[in-house]
Amino acid sequence: MHNFRLDAVDHIPVDVLPIGTDYPPGHVLPRHAHRRAQLLYGASGVMQVETDVGSWTVPTDRAVLIPPGVAHEVLMDDVTTWSLYIEPDAVPWWPASCMVAEVNPLLRELLRTANTFAPDYDVTGHDGAVVNLTLHELRHLGICQGE
Repeated sequence: MHNFRLDAVDHIPVDVLPIGTDYPPGHVLPRHAHRRAQLLYGASGVMQVETDVGSWTVPTDRAVLIPPGVAHEVLMDDVTTWSLYIEPDAVPWWPASCMVAEVNPLLRELLRTANTFAPDYDVTGHDGAVVNLTLHELRHLGICQGE
């Protein structure tokens, strides 16, 4: 999905909603939170992510894992995001606080591919397999604490 608002598709009964969004230079996403966990990845540009407990400058080889309900603000500098919004029950291993993770080439391609899916993609077919592999890769990422 591209340039969809999460609240417009959050009701769809899938564990993972991939949503890509284009942001102009200097765009600020005001402080907000989601009921789902979020993988926030900028495929282009640079993001500045701020929460109550930290601030991260995030280049294209990193992503931020944001737990459900964590308020955050994001400054986008000419960014295209390939985000995943994930039902908390689908990722019981998700970190309890925001963390930065490296995005390897395989994960990058999985995110790119997932962000082409329709909102009601087939969870039992090819699209579901891509999403499941993406979650598997995320679970085994090296977490970059303190960056």
